[in-house]
Amino acid sequence: VLVMSYIQIIITACVFFPILAFLITIPYIIYNYNKYGSILFVRTILIYGFILYLLSAYFLIILPLPTIDFVSKLSTQVQLIPFSFISDIIWTVHFNIKDISTYINVLKNPFVYQAIYNLLLTLPFGFFLRYYFNCNFRKTVFFTFCLSLFFEITQLTGLYFIYPHAYRLFDVDDLIINTLGGMIGYALTPLLKKFLPSKSELDSKAYKKGLKVTSTKRVFTFLIDIVLIIIFIAIEIIIVYINNNSLNYYIYIVIALLIFFIIIPIISGGFTLGSKITNIKIVNNNLNKAKWYQILLRNLIFILVYIPLPLYFYKLFQYINQISKSNYNSLIIIGYTAIISFILLFILIRNFILHKQFIYEIVTKTKLVSTIDAS
Repeated sequence: VLVMSYIQIIITACVFFPILAFLITIPYIIYNYNKYGSILFVRTILIYGFILYLLSAYFLIILPLPTIDFVSKLSTQVQLIPFSFISDIIWTVHFNIKDISTYINVLKNPFVYQAIYNLLLTLPFGFFLRYYFNCNFRKTVFFTFCLSLFFEITQLTGLYFIYPHAYRLFDVDDLIINTLGGMIGYALTPLLKKFLPSKSELDSKAYKKGLKVTSTKRVFTFLIDIVLIIIFIAIEIIIVYINNNSLNYYIYIVIALLIFFIIIPIISGGFTLGSKITNIKIVNNNLNKAKWYQILLRNLIFILVYIPLPLYFYKLFQYINQISKSNYNSLIIIGYTAIISFILLFILIRNFILHKQFIYEIVTKTKLVSTIDAS
């Protein structure tokens, strides 16, 4: 029954994990692109696995949550005598080495499986500390103890004073056994490392991959710039509103686009704010610093043709819809949709799948390169 309860709690952690993963995904992507210039699938699995483990461990020490009324009637005590669980086991089990069933009784004893549970709770933590974070033995012991202390304080404070008092026992033995679990995880790491790439191997592969400017990196860089532009436009509108002035919204957009895609790249020598974060910059085809007029023309074509492309399609559709006769309206819409689909499919295949240069790159004889130092 207790095992099933643990499994249900871990399932609950898995349900909540996508929410947590969503919150950390953007910072995680930014960090990896900024440091390595790429995102490795294996590293992502390891990091998100570590986060899922921590979430599961946390849920295991706080769930199930009782009602406040139930907790108010409890009188939870603090256990500060080290290794008292050993005497509890001996006292509750009549140990007879001649009776084989005694061993089974020992395993069924709540003090025994509670100790095993606390040992297993932090064993993965010790493994991750040594394998991925390169912690030595002393650091592993220290950080595991701190994690266990965090768990115990969480219980002692009644989930940070949400409850009137603790609804679970603060036990010094848990600190000892949890810390021992981290030590065992540390000791077992060399056996498990045989099946996993080392941290240095992951870094080397990430840096090597980061030398390429992938379509994914392009899109993410653009999204960062767009988010920053939206924030800038919002600030513009607030400032103008405070000063009781009024401007057309298109003016705000034009000003923001000129600053972020023209002025900043020219001043910085080929970086937008987004590309600075993802470590890519504009250079000429000879991999030398791009001239200011190359950057100007390149990004003018980008913001005048590519960015407003959906708006052009929409305006064209409105125009066709107005001039078309009702009998042929459906046919015209189908043809219009087919043309748009063909243009978008052409861009997708040529530029994002075949990785051919964009029109503005061909015209201005420029390209994007990674600034990651893989040495």
